[in-house]
Amino acid sequence: MEPIAIEAAAAHVEVLLGSPPRGVIPASDLRRGELFICAVPQGEELGWVVIDAAGSPLDERNVIRQAVELAAICEAAEETAAALAIDEALPLLAEAWRLATELDEADAVLATHAMYQALEELQPLVQGIRVADPAYLDKLAGAAALIADRFDLLKETAGQVSARLTGAGLDPLEPLAEKLWNAIRMLSREGAPDRFRENVEGAMGAARAFADDVLDQYLVPLSGLAAETMEDDA
Repeated sequence: MEPIAIEAAAAHVEVLLGSPPRGVIPASDLRRGELFICAVPQGEELGWVVIDAAGSPLDERNVIRQAVELAAICEAAEETAAALAIDEALPLLAEAWRLATELDEADAVLATHAMYQALEELQPLVQGIRVADPAYLDKLAGAAALIADRFDLLKETAGQVSARLTGAGLDPLEPLAEKLWNAIRMLSREGAPDRFRENVEGAMGAARAFADDVLDQYLVPLSGLAAETMEDDA
């Protein structure tokens, strides 16, 4: 998706509601194509509207809920896959890789190089405009699985290096151990990459709550039964 599509969506919302959106989240629906989840200031609060590529607001609760929940889950998946830590983690890994090479620490060279490569594969996936759809979530899951394997190796290697520290004087392994653990802390800042599935599943409750809030603060009349009504009917 091109940036101009985001700009067009913002312009549509401003015409529709008289106020530009504070944020626009691109999404996709198999039936409706490109969608845009738009947060619009309403005094000190935020109102919401979801529009299609032509600028028409959606009013079907089910479609809106699915798009919003998927967008929230994709965001959680990016976080737990270490997408937000890439720019900071890569230099740390490169420095650890250099130190390991100088010290002829073969296991550390392998672990740092392998994790560096895994993050490089994830990087283009999460750069630029990301569209929340099932295909994107599947790609994140695939990249996260590779990162998880390499993350386990990195932790194991860091533990082995730390176990060999003498604690006396200028231990040549100490800078390497420090770089390795700093990289591990950085990568696990938003949620351990080796627990991708658990973290994403754990985010589903928050995604549903976010969708509830969007529907409660929706700025266009809605069609379809509310969740509470459907539960009462059942």
